[in-house]
Amino acid sequence: MTGTGAGTRAGRPGAGSRAERVLRTALRTAAGTLSTVCAGASLAARHAFELYHPQAAPPGRTPADKGLPVRDLRITTTRDRVTLKAWAVPADGPHTVVLCHGMGRTRSMVLGHIKLLHEAGHHVVAYDMRNHGESGRERKYGSMSDRYTGDLADVIAAVRADPELNRGELAVISFSFSTWVALHVLDRLPVPLAAVICDSGPMDDTAGGLRHFARLRRSTLPERLREGVGFAVYRDLFARICLHMLAVRNWPPKLDGVPTRLMFIAGGEDPVVPAAQVLAVAARYPRAERWTAPNALHMNAVRFDAEEYRTRVLGFLAEAFTAAAGAGNTKEAQGHG
Repeated sequence: MTGTGAGTRAGRPGAGSRAERVLRTALRTAAGTLSTVCAGASLAARHAFELYHPQAAPPGRTPADKGLPVRDLRITTTRDRVTLKAWAVPADGPHTVVLCHGMGRTRSMVLGHIKLLHEAGHHVVAYDMRNHGESGRERKYGSMSDRYTGDLADVIAAVRADPELNRGELAVISFSFSTWVALHVLDRLPVPLAAVICDSGPMDDTAGGLRHFARLRRSTLPERLREGVGFAVYRDLFARICLHMLAVRNWPPKLDGVPTRLMFIAGGEDPVVPAAQVLAVAARYPRAERWTAPNALHMNAVRFDAEEYRTRVLGFLAEAFTAAAGAGNTKEAQGHG
């Protein structure tokens, strides 16, 4: 009897060992999942911050490399004293166009536009956004929409104060991220712009667009974050943190009392900001002109649909400048007449 009892008790530890193995496997799985979740969250936070604070890019080509006249401008932001570096490319005509590059780029990416506008007789100002190119950098986390919008307002004020550049009307051409900024700046300017052109943006569904950005990054992520819970955590947190940092309010902005003419250009083959997103924003402004460049990807309609781009953009600006000048002299509106 004693031996039998001992044998029975000996069997129980065996059953307990199987349970322990199952438990250990479950704990390892849970630990691995937790580790993946933490890694996805950490990388999402880092990439969201880097969206607005990209790594410094080496200096690119300048207007002088294309044989264009150029002088340097330094603009100090009124909000936080960040220095913005800009080029002023003077021309023969009276009107000026300010160019705002896309996120993660620099003013060098708009050299083709500078040449196009200069040849049409327009002065051009192209600046590096904060945290980009040769402009000043900061490590701020919040209110990025207001910071970038305030910067554009400061650039416009500097152009208005420049005797060479303030001889006519003023327009803005913006790309991708900066299209949000160009629309938001309109209701805070003391003197209206003649025109704003939004090229390759903005997105109508900002949260959905940011999740789409995350999907575009998928192949560059560590392997365990490319699928399943790891990618789901990365995608959703990336979008949430980007939105929190951007702090966009009143999107899209109500511009009922703003006389500025609007034009939206979408890339027919754009994988970053699909044409449907851009056209959905354009539809909210019934008087806006809209065009889908059939061959363009992201921010390159000036090359992929060059002739039609030239005709449409320069024609739109000419009409907008004429209408704005007819509505009232800009200098008189500012008290300089």
